[in-house]
Amino acid sequence: MIKTVAEMLQGFIQEETKKLDSYAIKHGPTIGDMYEGLSAELLNRSIPAQLDLRIVSGFVTDGDKHVSGQMDCMLVQGDGEKIPYTDAYKWHVRDVLAVLEIKKSLYSKDLVDSFLKLRQVTESYSKYLFEGKHENNSPIDLSSSYRIFSQITGIAAPNYHDRKKLSKENELIYTTVFMEQLTPLRIVLGYHGYSTEHGLREGLVKFLEEQGSGPGFGVSEFPQLIVCGGNSLVKANGRPYSTPMRDGYWDFMCSSRANPIIFILEMIWTKLELEFNIRMPWGDDIEIEGLNEFLRVKPVFGEEESGWEMRYEEVSPKTLEARATSSDWEPLEVTSSQYVIFSRLTNEDIDITETGFVEFAEKEGSSVEEFLRPLIASGHVALDGSLLRLTTESLIACLLYTSDAADE
Repeated sequence: MIKTVAEMLQGFIQEETKKLDSYAIKHGPTIGDMYEGLSAELLNRSIPAQLDLRIVSGFVTDGDKHVSGQMDCMLVQGDGEKIPYTDAYKWHVRDVLAVLEIKKSLYSKDLVDSFLKLRQVTESYSKYLFEGKHENNSPIDLSSSYRIFSQITGIAAPNYHDRKKLSKENELIYTTVFMEQLTPLRIVLGYHGYSTEHGLREGLVKFLEEQGSGPGFGVSEFPQLIVCGGNSLVKANGRPYSTPMRDGYWDFMCSSRANPIIFILEMIWTKLELEFNIRMPWGDDIEIEGLNEFLRVKPVFGEEESGWEMRYEEVSPKTLEARATSSDWEPLEVTSSQYVIFSRLTNEDIDITETGFVEFAEKEGSSVEEFLRPLIASGHVALDGSLLRLTTESLIACLLYTSDAADE
């Protein structure tokens, strides 16, 4: 279903973009208004009418003194303040679901401008969360963040009030995952600009290298999605795209040449499901988007500097072009010994210190640690002290027999 909707919207955008590109006008602000209007229409066609949401342009506020720069397009709920004699609004950040920065052509200058402007939305929410007034707030379901943290790190997430039990490094990932749930979705949408996936990657990396180390460029400050024509930079924050840590690093940003409208729908629909406890019409599509490694981070705490250590995973243009933009979903194929563990986990947690498990693990691998490594890397299990637990909402472990095996 979502793939069909995305293809329909992509066709609509392509046709309307041709009309705007050929329209005879040279007035910059008017050109910007045309593309912002097209983007608002795209957003409007992506959301259920019964949710009674609005699409406006204007400013994000923390409810006090912090007011962002003007945002091109915002998906909001509740009520905002209309700015006199304009069509713009001031909207409290708690009621902003998504913010889009729209660019007809996205190149270095526009990429930098969009990054810095959308960062103000994160700053507004942080000020509201830690310094603002919270009146009549309903409880927030944090279960998705618990699950995502466990899938990324392989460590079972503690209750939010017990997060200090984690190491400083894991606590930073933990709080980042929660902020990704709470803050508005932030998207940069460029209709033209960088013509290749590699060029878009290099554009962002060049900007980051020019900034050097310092505050304001942590994982939370990055937009969840940057689109330029048919190329995208996608945040793997678990909503919905996720990547388990490897070698101590989290691949938090990926790149792709898949249909960008799918990424927009996936992220907005996931946000709406969490916010309103509804089920969006995902359908039975089993095709998954191809994501390429791009930026990796590792939490670092030292005497002089603390924060994120970031690495750029360089991939050649030729390699990126050769990779598929999508693939069919397939179940995780496991060994017979891994199947035994997954099957048992569907019924109970496993104490990895119990004699029976240790003997089983050492028989199947060189050590308990080596045996557990691929299980945790799958993202389906995590450790809670000495207990091995499932991180998935549901899991089915089954044996498949080939025709050859049946004949033997």
